[in-house]
Amino acid sequence: MRKRDDVENWAVYRAQQILMREGMDLALSARDLDSKAIRAKGKLLAMAIAASLLEASAVAE
Repeated sequence: MRKRDDVENWAVYRAQQILMREGMDLALSARDLDSKAIRAKGKLLAMAIAASLLEASAVAE
């Protein structure tokens, strides 16, 4: 049970980090109506999510 709690806490922490960093960058680009930056920041957000999923699968093993 302890490992599951650790994984859940890790997942919440990582989600907060991603939203605060990449999510905020995307929101600021949207506020500025900068379509090129929106596309780039959206891609960075997707890449951060994908990286965290890979990291989670490595931790779960």
